[in-house]
Formats: sequence, structure tokens, C-alpha cells
Amino acid sequence: MTEPELMAIVAALFSMMNPIGNVGIFAGLTADYSSRETRKVAIRSAIACVIILLIVVWTGGLLLKFFGINVNELRAAGGIIVLMIGLHMLFNKAEHKTSHGETEDAKERASIAIVPIAIPIVAGPGTMATALVGAERYPDIMAKVEISVVVVLLSALVGLLFAFSKPLSTRLGESGMAVVTRIMGMVLVALSVGMLTSGISALIPALSK
Repeated sequence: MTEPELMAIVAALFSMMNPIGNVGIFAGLTADYSSRETRKVAIRSAIACVIILLIVVWTGGLLLKFFGINVNELRAAGGIIVLMIGLHMLFNKAEHKTSHGETEDAKERASIAIVPIAIPIVAGPGTMATALVGAERYPDIMAKVEISVVVVLLSALVGLLFAFSKPLSTRLGESGMAVVTRIMGMVLVALSVGMLTSGISALIPALSK
């Protein structure tokens, strides 16, 4: 994997996980928690994200083979998913995060680290699709190791920002986090177009002539 290709995966995963934009959501879900409890939830959610995404990177290909899905079909479908999520983020809509019912249910849970913070807020379908597309596009072991390192580092960043979510959300404010979310949405829309067109072109070679 070349450096530009690796950076494209980093940008896509960072935008999908949106650690800065999701700080406000995390702060809202942990509003009644002590600082110590907040840090525990942040660490657990980061660990959950690492486990989920590493499973996707290393075993997702087997699942695709089981269902008879090839990488080009995945790239096209992933492009559509990422495009929809990117558009929601671009217009600062909450549909790509959780439903109202999921948010209310989360407040009643003893631990919200895995659901809904890790899934679907941070490591949701779009993030999984992005990681899986990258792993299948560059199937050699070294490339998967590089993607795994990116996953670990970004998840650590998520945990760090979430641990300090209250002061960060206060400092950034609603408008600041909305700006970050829109920027990440714009990046995702641009990346999704590349995923979608490359997938469709490979599936229908006549379109690339």
C-alpha cells in the first residue's frame, strides 16, 4: 500500500468515526456520570471500537466469501452507505448516529460503552464498510497490519477525546462541533464518490471506456 492510499484510508476512517463531532453526543449521554465513570466509559468504548474493527479487517473477507460478495460489489455498496452518512453529516442531521429510541434506551443501561457509543455511533455500519473495503482492496498481510495500526490509533484518539468530553464540548460549543461534523461530511462525500465509481466501473467495464 502506497502512502497516499494509506492516507486515504486514514482520512476515511477518521471522518467516519468523527471523534471530534461525536464528543457532544458522548458528553450528553454521560452528563450524569462522574469524571471517573466518564473516563471508564471512554476507555471501554475505545477498546470496543478496536475489537469490532479489527474483527472486520481480519475476518470480514471470509464473511464476504460466505455470502458470495466480491470486493467490487462491496466498494459500490460501501460507497452508497458512506455517501448517505456523509450527506447527513454535511447537513448536520442526526440520522446517521442513533434514533431517539436508541438514545433513550441507552440512558437506562448500566453501561453505554458498547451500545450505543461504540456501535453505532463510532464503529457503525459506515465505519465497518470503510474498514472492510480497505482490507479487501489491499488484501496482503502488511496492508492489513497498517490498517489495524490506524484503527488502534484512531480508537485511542476517540477514547482520549471522549475522556475529556465535557470540557471539550463546552469549549467547542454546538456550533463548533457542527462545523467539524460538516467538514467530515464533505470529506466522506468526496471519498464515497471514488468508492462508488471505482466499484461500478469494475462491475460494468463498459462504463469505463
